[in-house]
Amino acid sequence: MKYLYILLLSCLMHTVWAQNKLSAESRVSLVTIAPGTELYSFFGHTLIRVYDPATGLDRAYSFGTFDFQTENFYWKFLKGTLPYSLSYNNMSDVLNYYSQYENRTLREQVLALNEDQKNQIFQALEKNYLPENRYYQYKFFYDNCATRIRDIFEQAAPGAYSWATMSRLEGLSYRDWMNRYLPSTAWVTFGMNLALGLPSDVIADASQSCYLPDNLEIATAQAMLNKQKLVEASFTLFEAQANPSGSFDILGPIPVLLAISLVLVILSLRFSHKKGLLYGMDIVLFFIYGLFGILIFFLATATDHEVMSNNVSCFILWPIHFPLVFWFAKNHRDGFWLKYVRIAFIVAFIASLISGYLFYGLFIIALPLLVRLFFLSRFNSK
Repeated sequence: MKYLYILLLSCLMHTVWAQNKLSAESRVSLVTIAPGTELYSFFGHTLIRVYDPATGLDRAYSFGTFDFQTENFYWKFLKGTLPYSLSYNNMSDVLNYYSQYENRTLREQVLALNEDQKNQIFQALEKNYLPENRYYQYKFFYDNCATRIRDIFEQAAPGAYSWATMSRLEGLSYRDWMNRYLPSTAWVTFGMNLALGLPSDVIADASQSCYLPDNLEIATAQAMLNKQKLVEASFTLFEAQANPSGSFDILGPIPVLLAISLVLVILSLRFSHKKGLLYGMDIVLFFIYGLFGILIFFLATATDHEVMSNNVSCFILWPIHFPLVFWFAKNHRDGFWLKYVRIAFIVAFIASLISGYLFYGLFIIALPLLVRLFFLSRFNSK
């Protein structure tokens, strides 16, 4: 009887393995989804497609899934502790969603892998899909939907990606690559750059630049396996209709911030600080910049977002502007206030030059504050 149990168990294990093993006719592909029009889709997306006509399997695996129903979702998102997971869907559903609902181009690259390599990728995906392995802490630059796929492909086909020869993917920082996908004059672009610290300005090598799906697609197209191209076939699954290009936004950050700065210059030359209008504008200005300073300082020091640490913008948007505004607005001739605005101006000016070098918009963000700090220090010196 014991031997019968062993035999039955062996048959069961063989059946389970057979169901999780791809046939010789199977295909493993990289599917790249073009950027969309919403913030979450600005950088595109990437999937692994596993297709096996022998079993009818046609799955699209994604490492970029999160659940809005997660407890304390927004707090975890802000803290950088929101769990992301691997998920899969039928490829037909994926194609229908991105083509019909989001109008985003999908391109597929079929990989020239042998049966063992295809099964290695498939088994890696299945292992990652186990409940105990499915969830991970997402890192936008370092550990996302594209980098995880890059790592799986490199493990299955060692040496295929010759990163040293991919000069097209070198020479830019993480921030520079990111900004290529953001509208150049949008509030969201200014805000995202404001939140990023110095780690985002490290120059990414070719492999690291593949945190972006488009770059992973380019690298895969250049990869060689056994002196043959890693991609044996590539084609477009869906070609999106062109979206009209955006027109100049008069309420965008550049016209708004420049207009505020100009108004502050005119009022600062025309009125003294004790006048009601300028007095009220100082309270509003330092209140807003102080609140943003608290947020940026929190992101830089109290979250798991490594790329937001060591943020030069903290020296522009001083968090203490917010609580001190209620004191110095009434005591603007006090000696401490004079020292405060002078030091704040010098530090903010130097920091804005450094930040503006990294991204021009950060200097424009600092401009209204610099204008008032400059005139307040001059006014109090009289």
